[in-house]
Amino acid sequence: MTFSIPADALDALEDEVVRALRTTDDRALTILGYGEVTLVLRLETDAGTFACKRLPVFPSRERLDRHSALVDDYVTRLDKGGVAVAETRMWHRRLPGGRAVAYCVQEALPEGRLCSRLLHTAGEAWCEGFFARFLDRVEATVTPRLGLDGQASNWIDVDGELVYLDVTTPLIRDERERELLDVPLFFTSLPWLVRDVVRMAMTKSIFDKFYTPRGVVLDFLGNLHKERLDHLVPRFLEQANARLDRPLDAEEVGAYYRDDARMWELIQRLRKADRFVHNKILRRPYPFLLPRHVAR
Repeated sequence: MTFSIPADALDALEDEVVRALRTTDDRALTILGYGEVTLVLRLETDAGTFACKRLPVFPSRERLDRHSALVDDYVTRLDKGGVAVAETRMWHRRLPGGRAVAYCVQEALPEGRLCSRLLHTAGEAWCEGFFARFLDRVEATVTPRLGLDGQASNWIDVDGELVYLDVTTPLIRDERERELLDVPLFFTSLPWLVRDVVRMAMTKSIFDKFYTPRGVVLDFLGNLHKERLDHLVPRFLEQANARLDRPLDAEEVGAYYRDDARMWELIQRLRKADRFVHNKILRRPYPFLLPRHVAR
């Protein structure tokens, strides 16, 4: 069922975000979660409750339009591959100088049905059944040109159907296997002195894994450590290795998780340093809301 974006309420939400950035006080916001790049806010309105993922500020309307079209294309491709995607709408506000701030908006779904939570609360049969369904979708969808960030927090079980949530960073490559995503935009939260260096050094390690079934499964299993669900890794490895051409083992999963955690910890430290420079030295708002702490 198509929903309508509550434009006035989103305007008010963005006003609260701007205030939080200016004052460094985000207590008036209901934060559903922090991704590695963006955050998700809860918005309650007369028209319903919504999950709103704020994107980095776009330098121009053209770049916003390209990103919006890429999100639509990504949803279409996932749907053709058999992945049900939560209905997603884009909302934006124009800013001075031709810039624009945008949100990916979805109707809020029951948080207790997030698969990252159900893996804690549901029984063994559900967990094994979920992972089998997850593997089905990975096998049917992932190619060298169509990727998937399949971590458990990106899925929700709605009436027995797996629904995918995170289309904010569409994982599509061209015929030369170059990202169609506006990658530099998603590195703008890094200090400008190191932004290009980090982007050039880390882009492949961040994105490559999402374009092979084995890489998606490895990332999923590695993230179980972050979710404090590592006790599920041995059984899931058995299920995955029955399908993968090149098997995985617990040592590889653990090493991947440690490397990935160190990389994102470095990125978050760089962001916090940049926020300090903005707030304390330059005396101007830092343009991103950062998590107080990310358990890894």
